[in-house]
Amino acid sequence: MTRAEVTEIFAVLMMAYPNAEMFKAPDKDSLKAKLAPTITLWTTCLRDIDFWAAQQAVIRVCQTCKFPPTIAEMREAAETVLHEVRSEISNAYLMARNELQLARLAGRTKEQALEGMPTRTQKVIEAMGGIDAFMPPDKKYFEMERFEQTYETMLRKNPIGLPGSTAGQRQITE
Repeated sequence: MTRAEVTEIFAVLMMAYPNAEMFKAPDKDSLKAKLAPTITLWTTCLRDIDFWAAQQAVIRVCQTCKFPPTIAEMREAAETVLHEVRSEISNAYLMARNELQLARLAGRTKEQALEGMPTRTQKVIEAMGGIDAFMPPDKKYFEMERFEQTYETMLRKNPIGLPGSTAGQRQITE
């Protein structure tokens, strides 16, 4: 994350933990001066963390921690978000692929197979360009990489269903 992104995360933490000693100062300028070294340290330690994952992680941390998180807690929460996203995408891909293979064996069409898939998976395949984009008729394989990229892009825009997500709420950056 960049310094600006860490500053944005800190703005959320300040709202969630208004009584935390680290966020107390006589005025705004004093608070900025007090937090500057902390923000620099967090930026240095979390530079490899994806900002979107950190946004999702800060929501989880605010829901589960009584006190402001440590750098390690934020890192762990962000890594958990990314792990869950990868797992969800992988599971959705495997389920879609299996549904199409089973449909073929049962004599059902690709379109019928698509109807039996979860709504989010259907939307991902539609966003890819339809069932023939996911399983091109002229090829013997599924478009796994494209499915994963499309799924993640859509998930980042609307994380409903992600464990700990803010279903029905606006994202922090909106």
